Amino acid sequence: MTRPHLDPVAPQWDWEHDMPPAPALRAGNTLYLSGQIALAPDGTLAGAGDLVAQARQCFENIRAILARAGATMQDVVKMTTYFTCNLDEAVASEYWAVRKAFFGEHRPASTGVQVRALLMPACLIEIDVIAVLPGDRS
Repeated sequence: MTRPHLDPVAPQWDWEHDMPPAPALRAGNTLYLSGQIALAPDGTLAGAGDLVAQARQCFENIRAILARAGATMQDVVKMTTYFTCNLDEAVASEYWAVRKAFFGEHRPASTGVQVRALLMPACLIEIDVIAVLPGDRS
């Protein structure tokens, strides 16, 4: 059953039809993205064993979904990041550089959570975001 106030947003990746959750749902002017892992558009895992490369792919996925809804990274208001490992100083520094490359000076409210594992064991990071779509910023 569909609800008229919920509008699924999907970027048309090869693998998305095999996954039950929608990549994102729009409710009014708010876009809720499902957690994004480092799956490339063809369904392969990007950056096996490399948290920074996986983070980059997660952000690419987020950017693609936002674009499909007419939004940008600057419209993100909340981000939750799930890590399966402790970040040493060097990896943390690289992660922050990748994140800044996608967000620039924009700093959404954020939470980082260390978890034991993600649904796909090879994934080291998963990121979900909430964005307010352009138009009504009240």
